[in-house]
This record gives sequence, structure tokens and C-alpha cells, in this order.
Amino acid sequence: MLDVIARSEPARGSGQADLGRLQADAAKAANVLIEFYGDAALERAKLIERRSPHSHFARMVTAEIGRRGR
Repeated sequence: MLDVIARSEPARGSGQADLGRLQADAAKAANVLIEFYGDAALERAKLIERRSPHSHFARMVTAEIGRRGR
């Protein structure tokens, strides 16, 4: 799962629909990180983001976890 987050990039094409799908996928990935890492989920998400600095998806997952207060 962590590799998928690190490599994932938005599909090219219908911008608005893709953004909605990407946000939903980021929320699912955040759920997985929270389930597996609990209180350390935000730290893990930031680690993934540092390893993949160009991944917009990794930033979205980190932001989603941050909004949830983890």
C-alpha cells in the first residue's frame, strides 16, 4: 500500500472527475494508514511524502490524515 501511495499520480484527462476520484482514493489510503499505524499514521504519511516529493497523491494523503487529527 505504501508503494502505491508513493507512486500514484493523477490520471490525465477530465480534471474535475479525476480530482474527485483522487480525493476519494486519498481518503481510503489515509484510512489504511490510520488502521495500521494508529497515532503514528501522520508520521508515516510524512515519511512517504519525503520519499516521493513529486507525488501530489502522497501530499493529499498526508493532508487528509492531518485533517483527522492524527
